[in-house]
Amino acid sequence: MKRYFIEFSILLVMIAAIWSDFNTNIWKDQNRVIQWDVIDYYGYLPAAFIYHDVSLKFKENYKGKKKFVFWAKKLPNGKYAFKYTMGLSIMYSPFFFAANNLASPLGYNSGGYSPPYRLAIVLAALFYLALGLMFLSLVLRQYFSKVVIGLVILTLGLGTNLFWYSTFEPGMPHVYDFALAAIFLFLTIKWYSGSTFFKSVFIGMVMGLLTLIRPVNFLFILFFLLFDVKSFTDLKLRFLFLIKRWRLIIVMIFFGFLMMIPQLWYWKIITGHWIYYSYGNEGFFFLHPQFMNVLLSFRKGWLIYTPVMFFSLIGIILLYYKNKKFFWPVLVLFVAYLYVVSSWWSWWYGGSLGQRALIDIYPVMAIPLATVYAWTAERKAVVKFILVIFIVASAVLGAFYNVQYYYGAIHWDSMSNKAYFNSFGRVHPTSDFKYLLVHPDYDRALKGQSESFSKVTRKENIETIIQRIKADKNWFSLIEKKAKKKHITVDSMLKIDALYILNSKK
Repeated sequence: MKRYFIEFSILLVMIAAIWSDFNTNIWKDQNRVIQWDVIDYYGYLPAAFIYHDVSLKFKENYKGKKKFVFWAKKLPNGKYAFKYTMGLSIMYSPFFFAANNLASPLGYNSGGYSPPYRLAIVLAALFYLALGLMFLSLVLRQYFSKVVIGLVILTLGLGTNLFWYSTFEPGMPHVYDFALAAIFLFLTIKWYSGSTFFKSVFIGMVMGLLTLIRPVNFLFILFFLLFDVKSFTDLKLRFLFLIKRWRLIIVMIFFGFLMMIPQLWYWKIITGHWIYYSYGNEGFFFLHPQFMNVLLSFRKGWLIYTPVMFFSLIGIILLYYKNKKFFWPVLVLFVAYLYVVSSWWSWWYGGSLGQRALIDIYPVMAIPLATVYAWTAERKAVVKFILVIFIVASAVLGAFYNVQYYYGAIHWDSMSNKAYFNSFGRVHPTSDFKYLLVHPDYDRALKGQSESFSKVTRKENIETIIQRIKADKNWFSLIEKKAKKKHITVDSMLKIDALYILNSKK
């Protein structure tokens, strides 16, 4: 059993993920998979390869039979610009092309949004989950036992919100970043054991793609620079080491930049500028990072909704004594990543299960987590028993949060301490749950101002959601189309959708 425990653990995670996907068949629901942010992440593919117009101007007078959904923002020049970069479209692309070739022969609409295309994204997420777990195991094999590695894989794969974003929201960036981050760690360790041209090429490409998906991922370069640096003297030696290999560093930079060229070219075509900030008035408040909220708030606290990561933080301390080559790269990357994530105006990152923005660094946090597991195995029986109970309980609780979120016992953006404890241990929300929610103050957050919290009634919730819909031109446009199709007023359609969102179990 121990001999194949790693493979068994990966298989168990994948069986759970596949069962969840095929038991719910989320790709059959036209309102799932390609939804919310994913509409923009994915939009590059149908725009370029089905409609052959990345400016999206065609949609204004389109009279064909293909069905599409684009949320891109219209610019003064009449063209439309996607909010998000195209990194995820690159990751989806092999699965998209397969779906695009099969849609028409199977009798589905070939506009890019029918079930085959949604299934393609579901399969893509499963593929990258498996890839990420396999590369993570290759990283950990060099330092930990098979049992420890298998337990870490089970913990991350089933006991965190990584599971949710690998299954029920497969189009979101996190499982893709998880896979790329694991590959990046593997390549970094291999590069320092013997730096070669091809390793440098792959590191550059992975780093470029990571950054293209979410720019904050550029911080992974800190891990590369600090790996195996144990002291200030080592830091100076590392600098000299990299200087001597400047040609390979140039190769990394070149291939990293190569991954960015399609995005820069797209911005140039659409906006006339090589660099374009597509987030409008959304930005960072670096002087007011929300560390405590990100880590411990009942709305989206990382350690509240992913409790097993508490042991990973303890593991960073243990790294100093057990495996110092990882101490500084893990610590510096974690602190820098946490700082940037906590400085974003919407520190709760919209609708999500827990603090989804930190899923991307789970491969890095797996190293201190494995260190804790290995250290626990060395303790005396009583201490080991107590630690195992706490670790297992935190992982099981993290897994249970996925179930609660699916059934609506955890709200996507308005959890409070009262709502949390009202739902604790329950699969389904109580009748009082919705009255215990506290809706985020998006307007004040956008300005970097502290939120003014108040208890939200059902009526106020509906009105707030309606205002959010009206403030989003693309969303409101969809409401107008739905109202026209159903032959009802726009106001009636607004109320129907607001009530649906309020009572949604997803």
